[in-house]
Amino acid sequence: MTLQIRRFRKRDIEPLFAWFETERDVLEWAGASLSWPLKRREFIEMIKHHRGADSARELWAVTYDQDMVAHFQVTYYRRLNTAGLGRIAVAPWHRGKRLSDPLMDLILNVAFRRDWIHRVDLLVYAHNVTAIHAYERAGFVYEGTRRQTTPIADEIWDTAMMSLLRHEFDKRTERE
Repeated sequence: MTLQIRRFRKRDIEPLFAWFETERDVLEWAGASLSWPLKRREFIEMIKHHRGADSARELWAVTYDQDMVAHFQVTYYRRLNTAGLGRIAVAPWHRGKRLSDPLMDLILNVAFRRDWIHRVDLLVYAHNVTAIHAYERAGFVYEGTRRQTTPIADEIWDTAMMSLLRHEFDKRTERE
């Protein structure tokens, strides 16, 4: 399966929102910074920031045969030589189809395309073992856990921190 990447557009908002049925789904995907129910205007504001070749935040749609099958965002921190990955999601009808490896290849190529990037990191809820395994297969290293960061209903979720350094990415790409 050959995945393609393009900028996320306003017309992608409604299809993306349909992937998430509950507040729990949204919290697991996007963390606490987005509202529930999801609001179109919040995403329109994010899209506005993804302009120009050197934007600080990028929103991406991943497609297969013109259908959006995944979404992710990258935030760049120039002063820290770091890119932060976030809001990685696969369309529900494409989950379990072994998209994570080619998807992570695309995501990492985007994140490391700026030569000043030394580190790419992400946060993932510690109970999301499927995502954690996908990140580990992509070369991410577990750095630690932020304990009891996110309350939802009668639970409080822990957040795992993971990263991939430039030299690890370079070794990974040499093997391919």
